[in-house]
Amino acid sequence: MRSKGFTLIELVIVIMVIGVIAGVVGYVLLTTVDAWTFKFNRSDLLWDGRLAVNRMVREIREVKRAANVTTASASQFRFTDVSDVDIIYSRRSTDLNRTADGTANVLAENVSSLTFTYYDSSGNTIAAPVVSPGNTDIRRVRINLTFTKNGENVYLQSDSVPRNF
Repeated sequence: MRSKGFTLIELVIVIMVIGVIAGVVGYVLLTTVDAWTFKFNRSDLLWDGRLAVNRMVREIREVKRAANVTTASASQFRFTDVSDVDIIYSRRSTDLNRTADGTANVLAENVSSLTFTYYDSSGNTIAAPVVSPGNTDIRRVRINLTFTKNGENVYLQSDSVPRNF
């Protein structure tokens, strides 16, 4: 007479099949979560970066006169706009700061690099731009920003041409 139940071999085979299925499902879920995290981090950085760069480009375009650029270094740009607001763009730690009339605000976070490059009317790079009290020789400002979050990097670059000189 045969007893009812499973043999040890049948149980081992079932456990192995369930283990293989669980491994495949786990791998698919892990890959999906990694892809979602990558996309989320990337879009978050891109969104913040675009907002920051667009604001900087728009405000640099509004420099009041050629004599109103007071600092033009690779890491900082300072000027007075058409509304007589003193604006400074700089980076502190991982924050892109916008200081307006002495009040600093964080324009973007997760900034790993900020670089300004200046060009004259012929399109040549200016190593040491003339700044206030004289008229600046800057005719175009290039902004290079790098954002880093959870190992993901986003590089943004844009040019701004001040229209009042």
